[in-house]
Amino acid sequence: MIPFAQAIETFLTRRSEEALEQLQGVPEDDLNRWQPRLGLEDINTFYALATHIVGAGEYWVLHAAGGRPLDRDRPAEFRARGDLTTLTARFDRWLAASHEVIAALTDADLARVFERPADPRTGLAAVRQTVAECLVHAVEHTGLHLGHLQIQRQIWNAERGGSRESDDRSRQTAGVQFPPTRF
Repeated sequence: MIPFAQAIETFLTRRSEEALEQLQGVPEDDLNRWQPRLGLEDINTFYALATHIVGAGEYWVLHAAGGRPLDRDRPAEFRARGDLTTLTARFDRWLAASHEVIAALTDADLARVFERPADPRTGLAAVRQTVAECLVHAVEHTGLHLGHLQIQRQIWNAERGGSRESDDRSRQTAGVQFPPTRF
């Protein structure tokens, strides 16, 4: 694997693991419904935001960079509901498929241009980027929404009386080890 591709894969994997870590210990009802009491109507649920992370990742890595067909319903990502097990499995499938795409990339592939016309129905702008830019965008986008999840988790902890320390203890008791959150 070329060094650029390895770096992309490393950071996509790390940011994805950190995003899922933010959801650990959050009850399923809160994953799907909780929003801060602050009256911020534009805040998505934990589950919807994580679904958008993986949906966008699938789009930019598998479709834009890898040329794989994808039937994405971006607006539905923000209404998504489900459980952490299903969401984790989707992240795992995406990262495994991403590895296949990224491992096969050559320098010539990275220079190839991906184009998407504007879609007024969904509000998406036209795109004309190299595959390398698409991959960097995937990392950038995942990191941006990881930050949103981290802040949302801090607010959830404050409102619900939880803490990262109690979450860490409960994971250790369950035999699950996660690295400490880095803010």
